[in-house]
Amino acid sequence: MGKRGRQLALRCGLPEDAVTGCARVTMTGRGAVLVEGQHGVVELSGTCIRLRTKDGVLSVLGEALQLRELSLDAAMITGERVETVTYGRARA
Repeated sequence: MGKRGRQLALRCGLPEDAVTGCARVTMTGRGAVLVEGQHGVVELSGTCIRLRTKDGVLSVLGEALQLRELSLDAAMITGERVETVTYGRARA
């Protein structure tokens, strides 16, 4: 969907992720991250969890990270401390 479609959706009160299929990332404090719209695990360790999304790879860095729940399109990540959440390009 192009820029016009996103603008129209937002004017109609629809959330962008519902219209474009982009990921929705929700942080709860510094200990949990919910990623809706993920398409698989790229990397999994105690300090880094990387998930594939429509817009690239989402990286969650922190301490004692765990993939608590994983469904077809959502992932719940918890840990002692989530330090950063960033997007990057998928590795070839």
